[in-house]
Amino acid sequence: MAGPGPVTGDVLIERIGQLEALSRPLEPDASERLALREPVVAYAERFLEALADLPAYHDTEDLGAGINKSRIGEGPGPIEPVLDLLREHVDGPGLNPASAGHLAYIPGGGIYTSALGDYLADVTNRYAGVFFGGPGAVRLENHLLAWVREVVGYPKTALGNHTSCGSLANMIALATARDAWGLLGKDYDRAVLYLTSQTHHCITKSLRFLGLGQCVVRQVALDHRYRLRPDDLAQQIREDRSNGLRPWVVVASAGSTDVGAVDPLDAIADVAAEEDLWYHVDGAYGGFFALTSEGASRLKGMERSDSLVVDPHKTLFLPYGSGVLLVR
Repeated sequence: MAGPGPVTGDVLIERIGQLEALSRPLEPDASERLALREPVVAYAERFLEALADLPAYHDTEDLGAGINKSRIGEGPGPIEPVLDLLREHVDGPGLNPASAGHLAYIPGGGIYTSALGDYLADVTNRYAGVFFGGPGAVRLENHLLAWVREVVGYPKTALGNHTSCGSLANMIALATARDAWGLLGKDYDRAVLYLTSQTHHCITKSLRFLGLGQCVVRQVALDHRYRLRPDDLAQQIREDRSNGLRPWVVVASAGSTDVGAVDPLDAIADVAAEEDLWYHVDGAYGGFFALTSEGASRLKGMERSDSLVVDPHKTLFLPYGSGVLLVR
């Protein structure tokens, strides 16, 4: 049985025209964009103007489950029902980080001008993954990383990466420490990581994601202010080394998420240097307090770490999600 004949130019042009008509709603003209944008901006303005009276937490009966009843269709629809869904089932229930009464969790409301930056970035959709494709976007990211480097006191030779969150940035830091120390699979069950009960859970989770679940994890004792005790750290390192293990990384907190504790970063740097450990500081919460004179004093020693994480979407109040990793 003979197969279909070759496609003629006229048929191909007709098919392209059909596909163009189908995709046309994805490219609204200026008047259509305005009709979409005005209700969205009005929604945002109503939200901002009502902030003073909005509760920090709104407990609803279905906790947003009504969003699952919304139909995901193939054709276009009016914007107003979508905004109603957003208001009732997404922005209504749960925690409102932008509320004036919000004090119980770290992230706060995003800065409005940053939201506008997000809007422009999404509209232009520049690719920052390769310099050739977006040289300006790559330069912008590196420019911001250089500013963060100056804030935390890292040298000009330090490099970094902008991530979506501190958890991912911490995971990249541990991968960097693994490669810098030349750890291989046969070494994992002897490699030791030191942390405390105040260390963010993403550290141990990252070990599992990176295939480092066999590593030995030691909890270092805390002082009365929930800070890592350098004397106990040094003792545990010596004991592990005498038992044939390989002390590898110590993770310090520059503002723990539970109580805001800042470990004695300078003293930990001394121990890490003396014992030849990779020194990582998780400053996702508190690192940017280095912008203040008191914060810079409390964070002294952070600049001596081998790697450091800070979260702009926490202390700088930028929209989610924004994390930064720096490596000396």
